[in-house]
Amino acid sequence: MEPLCVLAPTDMPINWQPSGHVQQGLSTAPWSIGESQDAESAVTTGFHELQQFFSNRPSAVSFLGSDAVEAAIDASYAASNMPALQFAARDLARRNLLQLLAPYLARRSVTATCREFSLLLALTIHAHALLPVYDARTSTMVTLTNAAYKTCGSLVAAIGYDYRQKLGVGSPTIDDIWNLVMWSITFTDAQLVPDLNLPTEAYDLPPTLWSFLEHYPFVAALKYPEGARNRTFYDTAYLATHIAYIPTGYDRYPIHIEDAPWLYRFLRANFYAVLDMGELDMVAEFVDLFRQYGCTERNDLQLRDGTRYLLRLFHAAGDSWMNHREPHEPDNTGDYNEVHKAWTGMAAVRVRVPEPDKLGTYGGVVRQWLEYPR
Repeated sequence: MEPLCVLAPTDMPINWQPSGHVQQGLSTAPWSIGESQDAESAVTTGFHELQQFFSNRPSAVSFLGSDAVEAAIDASYAASNMPALQFAARDLARRNLLQLLAPYLARRSVTATCREFSLLLALTIHAHALLPVYDARTSTMVTLTNAAYKTCGSLVAAIGYDYRQKLGVGSPTIDDIWNLVMWSITFTDAQLVPDLNLPTEAYDLPPTLWSFLEHYPFVAALKYPEGARNRTFYDTAYLATHIAYIPTGYDRYPIHIEDAPWLYRFLRANFYAVLDMGELDMVAEFVDLFRQYGCTERNDLQLRDGTRYLLRLFHAAGDSWMNHREPHEPDNTGDYNEVHKAWTGMAAVRVRVPEPDKLGTYGGVVRQWLEYPR
């Protein structure tokens, strides 16, 4: 099995080792206290950017939908070491959620449609997480979501296809697998919401997908003439990072090499190709996940190089995540892209304390099927 965290290049497998112009331009000095303070400041600044963004553009909440909640609440996960941030992040997530819930709270359940099921389910999960226990608004959302699913009549109608058939005898595209990854996270969270009525197939989706992915061909960047800039690799890399969010629940819980050795190998072997390509969001998601494996800047060179690179981009953009633009990216890049830069940048450089994956938590649900496959 590959090593977990490695600082010396000579101790790395050869396909992990430093490479590329970007890496060569980074400092080789040990990680310093000053850099830790700089990273913490970049997290705080990034969250203030999110607060200001939603304050100045309330219409963006409706446009982004559940992502407006997710971008905020993710900053509260595994953040017991930053209690002020944790409190403020949940507060922002709750305010965005309440804006999204407003049109639904006066609705009668008979008006719910199958087309609304996905959004209703996401909002119901957030309501359960952010509103007080037994809050009537959560109960209303549960009722609407159950009604929407009932109009679908089946999971096939709810998600658009038979996932067992697609994974069994079909040839799923990257987009197909991406959708199933997102459904896997949603259906895992849904298991924590009392009174939600979902079929057994919904709860079986995450472990079924996980088993399928063990044999999925994750092609390395070096196999393409353009490296990490190849579109197929680019999509595959984002798929890989989001696959890791299934067990971590967007950074709430730890991930272990043995959970998916194939995933760990892909992330490690392709990191420097991704770093040399240089996109803030993708580099950030790789670095973010190395933290979730338990590595730090002091014991892992890839994580240290990635954090230094991201902080360099942050400072070059005027101490801002949202102001960063990739080459050829327009200044008016769009609400989602702006939010995503702060969302991923904060996650990458934030030191976190993973939450215990005990029984009755999202992580506990995942541990059951990872350790005891069906």
